[in-house]
Amino acid sequence: MDKIASPATLRLGPAPGRVAQVYAARRPLEGGDRALLLWLHGGSFTDGSLEATQARGEMLAQAGADVVALDYPLAPEHPFPTGLSAAFEALQALAAKPAKLTGSAHTALFVAGEEAGGNIAAALAMMARDQHAPKLAGQLLISPMLDPQLGSASMREGECGGCECIYAKGWQAYLGDCTRADHPYAVPLNASRLNSLAPALILSAAGHPLNDESRRYAAALREHGGNARDLTLPAVAPGYALNPIHEFLREAARRALSLPA
Repeated sequence: MDKIASPATLRLGPAPGRVAQVYAARRPLEGGDRALLLWLHGGSFTDGSLEATQARGEMLAQAGADVVALDYPLAPEHPFPTGLSAAFEALQALAAKPAKLTGSAHTALFVAGEEAGGNIAAALAMMARDQHAPKLAGQLLISPMLDPQLGSASMREGECGGCECIYAKGWQAYLGDCTRADHPYAVPLNASRLNSLAPALILSAAGHPLNDESRRYAAALREHGGNARDLTLPAVAPGYALNPIHEFLREAARRALSLPA
């Protein structure tokens, strides 16, 4: 992949706003449509940074999206729902003036994230549905953290799930007391209402501890009548996922932008 210029910095949400970085799309979608994607980094809810997520921002820009990577608040200092609320404010700010970033009135809005960021992206799709805005074209989830029980076969095979596991520690920091684990925005895999959500592409890798819950979430979305595709990729370089992501962005943007306002 060609190296792209350093990302621009902006602030999103109510003043003073959360810091975000912008990666301009490098690969066009069909018909002049643009995909504007809010990206939430991984880090088990307690770690991660904009600097550490640069490779993902570049990958998504190469796949055809104008990417806005958000520096959301982290646990344990900021447990659920603080990070999610900040992300929703950022999403609303993007939805208010998408052409300011893409230069096009024909812009489809996506949410996306990896690991803990995939959890937040899935919750954002639920919030957008429940509040009837903003209209999302799709959600892209990469090895999302969705189940605090940590009992899947892939989790055991990855020797994760014990009290010293990074995922267990991350869930504890994010959820705090166990009452938050009952909230569908905190644990999307346990949500009882998964209908009417934006189309989803859920990617994971063979041998990844979060692979099973990624596939379970896609199956649950389909069981509720949703448009969800899941792919388990070989454990190779991130660029392997460019084609599936590009096809998803293109088709989801085409569907979203053909709908009446």
